[in-house]
This record gives sequence, structure tokens and C-alpha cells, in this order.
Amino acid sequence: MNTRKTINVGIIGVLALLLFTGCATTQGVALLGAPETHGQRVTLQDLVKNWQDYTIYYAGLSPDTPAALLFDPKNDNKRLEGKWWERVKDKDTLTSMVSFIKNYANFEPHLYSIVGPGDVVYGYVFSPTNDVLVKVVNANTLYVYNVESPLYKGGGGDIDMGHGMSKQ
Repeated sequence: MNTRKTINVGIIGVLALLLFTGCATTQGVALLGAPETHGQRVTLQDLVKNWQDYTIYYAGLSPDTPAALLFDPKNDNKRLEGKWWERVKDKDTLTSMVSFIKNYANFEPHLYSIVGPGDVVYGYVFSPTNDVLVKVVNANTLYVYNVESPLYKGGGGDIDMGHGMSKQ
């Protein structure tokens, strides 16, 4: 009976440790949410129409095959950064990328809000999957990890192309 009691205490201890570390690891992580800001729904059409109000980036190996689009509002004190994202510089390229992402076979792309500390929306991401990971750098900055294209899943992971993103 003593051995059984020891095993039960050990199991409870391991479960408590897992619960504690699981809760601890969610700190510093931003979340994806419904594309709403202060009660107003934001649509992909709104973002494309007002594209000049955002610094826009794409993930992917080339502009012809984007894996995701990132919209960082220009006139806020919040910042989205990431090592693998490339800048989208004109509306025609943006429109072409949106069309490409909308037509991924076997996927249903969605627009997500990127929600940081204090439930503040830092920007938006349009992606055929919800495989977008974001961590909190500080109160004003979120780091957005590379989004792998569904076309290349399992193929090569992150490849450093020597590029990065920065607000200009």
C-alpha cells in the first residue's frame, strides 16, 4: 500500500509540474483572434483598399508563391517584426498575393488579428493555415515567426535568405 501511495503522490507531482510549466510557457506569446478592432470588424478588402495605411510583408520563398501576408498599421506605436518576412511595396503585388493565397487548394484562408498584451491588436495576418506563431518581445513589439507555405510543408523549414523586415 505504501508503494501505491508513493506512486500516486509522484503522479500528482508530475501533473502539477506539467500544469505549472504549461501555464508558464504561454506567457510572452501573442494570440490570433477574430479580425476586430474596438468592436469594428476589419475585412481583407478593407486592408487591401487602405493598403497605404499599413506596412505589409509576405512570408514565402517568392512574391509569386506567398505563404501569408502580414499587415502592420503604420500610425500606432506597436510594431510587428520577424526575420523571414519581406516587404510588399505596391498594391498590384498585394492584390496578386491575396489572389494566390485565396486559391490554395485544400485550404480555406482566413484573416486573423494579432493580439498582444492587454488584448491590443498589433496588426493582421492573412494565411491559408493558422500556423502563425507570435511572441511578445516587449510592450510595443511582437515577433512573428516565419510561416511555411502549405506547398512546401515538411520540405526545408526556415531558410535564411539574408533578408529581414523593418519599418520604413
